[in-house]
Amino acid sequence: MINRLFTILIFSFLAHTAHAESAADYVLHNGDIYTVNANKAWADAIAIRGQKIVFVGLDDEVRPFIGPHTQVIDLLGKMVVPGFQDSHIHPISSALNSYMCSLFGLPTIESYLEEIEQCVKKHPDAKWIHGAGWAHRLFKDGTFPDKKMLDKITSNVPLTLDSYDGHSLWANSKALEVAGVDATTADVPAGKVIRYFGSQEPTGIFLEDAAANLVMYAKPDYTEKEVYDALLYVQKYLNSLGITSVQDALIRIGGSGGIYDVIKTYHRAAKENALTLRVNGALYWDPNKGMEQAEKMKAYRDRYSTGEFRVSSVKIWQDGVMHTHTSHLLEPYADMPQETGLVMIPPERLNTLVSEMDKAGFQMHFHADGDGALRQSLNAIEIALKRNGKRDSRHHIAHLELVHPDDIPRFREYGVIANVQPMWSTSRAYISDLINVKIGEKRQRWLEINQSFINEGVTVAYGSDWYVTTANPMELIEAAVTRIRPALPLEKKRSYTALLPGESVSLADAIASYTINGAYANHREGETGSLEVGKFADLVVLDQNLFDLEALRISETKVLATFMGGKMVHGELPLR
Repeated sequence: MINRLFTILIFSFLAHTAHAESAADYVLHNGDIYTVNANKAWADAIAIRGQKIVFVGLDDEVRPFIGPHTQVIDLLGKMVVPGFQDSHIHPISSALNSYMCSLFGLPTIESYLEEIEQCVKKHPDAKWIHGAGWAHRLFKDGTFPDKKMLDKITSNVPLTLDSYDGHSLWANSKALEVAGVDATTADVPAGKVIRYFGSQEPTGIFLEDAAANLVMYAKPDYTEKEVYDALLYVQKYLNSLGITSVQDALIRIGGSGGIYDVIKTYHRAAKENALTLRVNGALYWDPNKGMEQAEKMKAYRDRYSTGEFRVSSVKIWQDGVMHTHTSHLLEPYADMPQETGLVMIPPERLNTLVSEMDKAGFQMHFHADGDGALRQSLNAIEIALKRNGKRDSRHHIAHLELVHPDDIPRFREYGVIANVQPMWSTSRAYISDLINVKIGEKRQRWLEINQSFINEGVTVAYGSDWYVTTANPMELIEAAVTRIRPALPLEKKRSYTALLPGESVSLADAIASYTINGAYANHREGETGSLEVGKFADLVVLDQNLFDLEALRISETKVLATFMGGKMVHGELPLR
């Protein structure tokens, strides 16, 4: 107690003696500050002036930065890390998809139907009801829900529900009627319309974006205000998790699918200095359209990149997801020997567009879930490098559920980032289905890998893919280190057998994948991603030191405060 009072008196005295021009706005001291700086990993204190870090070091050395107006924060031994950077997330669409009806986390089909009924009752004047969150695994034996289940709840209002992973749409008959979808509706190359056995009548299930858009094009747009309010809400939520930077993994040109043009929303927020996230946007390449999209994307980049918002990437959605047999595999599915999944963009077209967009200076952000889609993506990058020459492109490939080992060294060779979703390796029921049913035991060694990339010198950046899985970095870091689902009770976690435990990563590597590597993926490592003098003051105060914890308890850690650009965007002072 005496030592603490002495420290307070010393810092109070210094506040009156420091020169105003050298004084910081904030000084955080008496903490465990993990800088993610290879040359100086730990510090006691950090000083912030304006948007930037002006000091990182020992408590005794920070005193000259304390002036009469400096806000001095005693960290009380708490941990500080750089702001977390989510390299694959869907912020605004996640907020809007749960706006009217959320089925996330509900345990049974019956609970889905009960919640949907309540959603309909809560919105009696709605012209269209849309929600998200249903899981395929609750519908046994590979079956899907169908429109008749929803028709019993409402047949008067269009009702649509995205699956939890965003790769399937469930619609009632009214939605199909309004959209003009019936037995005469043709299939689409980059999606699948599920039809009743022996009939052409759609069941109300549409796999992948191109098929879902047969219905969703008819949905009334959210208003500009609704989308802007969703952004303000969601960035506050992400700040509360310690997230200060994201790559929005799918922004549609011109808006579509019942949503106001999101890029204009980000641009407006950036111009009004209302963003509390640094956002890099990936523009969605529509597989049903041609190269005319390239000029539009260049125009969008030039027109809308400003402040904390950059239009820097092109999103290529090359296949689907394994649990619906739409991931593209090199070898057929074990339970469907005639099926290797969907290819959204034929390789010849893919090679052309990747070369053109690489030449135009865009970063490519691929969705490649299966080893077949991954190889097609790497092949396209290789061709672009040969045509255009090597540049600092930092293309990245997300999801990577199944990877052929021959392709791992190609990431390093071509400078490609592995964009990994750590939570995907932790679901026992989901993984068991993939191994025992979909791919067989021979291929399981290369399912949901992580450490294998690091062993090959590949840069790994983490993304949550929220709303597919949680956006909480504490849970995702624990998942990367343990490969065990964080939400399980502690004792159950301790007895759990992880999938491929050799693919677990160190805590230091997991933190790097969520900070400096995320900054690298967004071409921002010179200004964010680590706590160094001259970089933006994007940092997070945690209630405990992650390195002192049993790995299975990392997810219990709470975020006490988040700073973005020297401004506290989450938390309260003094810290408690």
